[in-house]
Amino acid sequence: MSKISKEVKIGVAFVIAIFLLYYGISFLKGVNLFKPSDTYIVVFDDVSGLTQSTPVTMHGFQVGLVSSMKLDPKNPKQVLVYLNMDDGVKVPKGSKMSLDVSVLGSATIIMEANPYSKEYLSSTDTIKGTRVKGMMDAAGNIIPKVDLLIPKIDSILIGLQTLVNSPALTQSLSDINKITGDLAKSTRQLNVMMTALNNDVPVITGNLNKMSGDLSSVSNKVNQMDLQATFNSIDSTMKNIQHLSTKISSKDNSIGLLLNDRQLYDSIQGTISNASLLLKDVRENPSRYINVKVF
Repeated sequence: MSKISKEVKIGVAFVIAIFLLYYGISFLKGVNLFKPSDTYIVVFDDVSGLTQSTPVTMHGFQVGLVSSMKLDPKNPKQVLVYLNMDDGVKVPKGSKMSLDVSVLGSATIIMEANPYSKEYLSSTDTIKGTRVKGMMDAAGNIIPKVDLLIPKIDSILIGLQTLVNSPALTQSLSDINKITGDLAKSTRQLNVMMTALNNDVPVITGNLNKMSGDLSSVSNKVNQMDLQATFNSIDSTMKNIQHLSTKISSKDNSIGLLLNDRQLYDSIQGTISNASLLLKDVRENPSRYINVKVF
């Protein structure tokens, strides 16, 4: 057996290295040379975040890889994405392919197989892909709105700067400090009042309890009084007064005659008048009535 020459060994090693390099590059592209696969084409309008070797999953399980991408010659606004699906994975007609890009930038193509179709796509068919609206897309929509807000924010900051530099703000802060001091003083006075009130409350409560006891005692005495007998006595007295008033008003007694007889009143009045005239004449002419003889 002849020995293998050094040149042959170098050649074999070079061929193996070339094969490993090709295999590695193919693997990075998503092509497994030792694993049979089927190729499908998916059309996307936007492939931002999508790269070669991006996994294709179904129900969370990886069933393929992205092998390559290129612009659609018929429509440059679309991108053709070639998928190498594992052997045995068939894509029913009506299935959906969705591109989902996470916040961290990692992309995944999610296949939703149509469970109601018994017909399957071939490698020459194309699948219309959709992009899942995630936080990155929302951030892209927000950025233009932020650009519109920047001038308004600048104007607000200028207004705040003007407000901060205004003497009125300094005066307002001084007034607020004064008000705060007055509030603190009022709070201290209120605390003193509350302390005094707390000291007086037991005395007031004791007085109220005493008054309540006195009222209870008076109520008991009132309850013990014979109110019915008192009412009967008052009623009897009122009847007697009414009877006396009736007697005085009638003319069948002396008092009634004196109070109600007009003629008797006139006679008494005339007698009194005559007596007054007589007394007056006696004072003026005593000699008519008194005779004094001197022996």
